Amino acid sequence: MEDRWDLAATARADFADVLDSLTDEQLAGTTLCAEWTPLEVAAHLVSFVELSLPGMMLGMAKAGFNSDKAWMANAEKYKAMGAPAISKALRDKGAKPAPMPVFSTGVVLMDVAVHTQDVRRGLGLDGALNEEVLRYALDWATTHKQRKIHVEPKHIDGLRLEATDMDWSWGDGALVSGPAEALLLGINRRDVSSELTGDGVSKLPN
Repeated sequence: MEDRWDLAATARADFADVLDSLTDEQLAGTTLCAEWTPLEVAAHLVSFVELSLPGMMLGMAKAGFNSDKAWMANAEKYKAMGAPAISKALRDKGAKPAPMPVFSTGVVLMDVAVHTQDVRRGLGLDGALNEEVLRYALDWATTHKQRKIHVEPKHIDGLRLEATDMDWSWGDGALVSGPAEALLLGINRRDVSSELTGDGVSKLPN
């Protein structure tokens, strides 16, 4: 797949729009991402534009090369920027590649897309993902060689994913049908089973 850092910029700007709309109470509220507030989600996303490669590797080393611990530490660090500064950085550096040059656009774009809806849905806010962002994320999650960073291939092998609101499908096997956004969230271990139909829904990762 072609790298699309312009599309990553679109996704980051869309998240910044959501961030700008939140009150202080909402920034400290809940999301679909366990244990993270909306501000901490924002801090995680901005770390991809603020961290250098040496900084990222140092953080990984301090976390014992446990990526979850490293990203949690980064979120704690960058939330001190505050929501307005995070929003500005996401807009100003929206097309900046990931700190690790080997990471494709999809690594970042998937992260931003899913976390945008983690925040919206966690707070009960309306809003949909950009269709081009959503399509790219679905294609990346099902076909790219790096997809296992977000979606383990073994978790979706044997499934047939079919979007009901856009011309997109993938795979053969047990059917999982529903809105494209729900498909994306479902394969990323979010519980959206009420929005999906088919005999493959129970086989989605959790």
